[in-house]
Amino acid sequence: MDLGFNKIAFCVLATGLVIIGLNEASHSLFHHAEHEKPGYFVEVPEVASGVEAAAVEEGPRDYAVLIAAGDVEAGKAVSVKCLQCHSLEPGGQALQGPPLYGVVGRQIASVDGFKYSAGDTGLEGQKGQIWDYDHLDRFLERPKAYAAGTAMNFVGLKKQKDRSDLIAYMRTLTSGEPLALPAPLPVSAPADPAAAPADGAAVPADGAPAAVDGATPAPAAPATATPPASN
Repeated sequence: MDLGFNKIAFCVLATGLVIIGLNEASHSLFHHAEHEKPGYFVEVPEVASGVEAAAVEEGPRDYAVLIAAGDVEAGKAVSVKCLQCHSLEPGGQALQGPPLYGVVGRQIASVDGFKYSAGDTGLEGQKGQIWDYDHLDRFLERPKAYAAGTAMNFVGLKKQKDRSDLIAYMRTLTSGEPLALPAPLPVSAPADPAAAPADGAAVPADGAPAAVDGATPAPAAPATATPPASN
């Protein structure tokens, strides 16, 4: 009876030693990195050294239409990408980035106690302006092109729909009235390919030669009368 118990105890002990040995061996084979800051570390493509970030495409964007058409629920789903570095809750604390509750309409680089990227190419250089729809859209499109000195390690949202949906959702994250939508851009009338002649310009009659380089056209030849047939 004692011999059987000893065999079982030996097997359990040997199994435990094997498991511990395998665990230590796995630690030596796989490298585990510790990061200085808490949260998730997301690797994104960096701009090659010595190559400037491409400028954000300029031109008017009709945010009255884009934001009004934004899908708030779809924007909430897109905002999951922000949660790795930002708080979206009321009274949220700064993480790797400043809290984003109430950011739409807030002054740029204005969260007390948060150290923003300095210099003219950082967000400190944008102080005095607000996060309106244009600034937010262009920053979310490509942060490094908007502010080359920003420490935000995010490649951006390339699709206009994703940005419009996200901003439409973030617009609701406020304890007061959401930032008003801007006035729609004026609609440009399409060019008419069949342009009408200038006022007072004469339209040549059928068969009359057209004027060349401002010259007076020659009068049309009179029609020749056909003599009546003989009876």
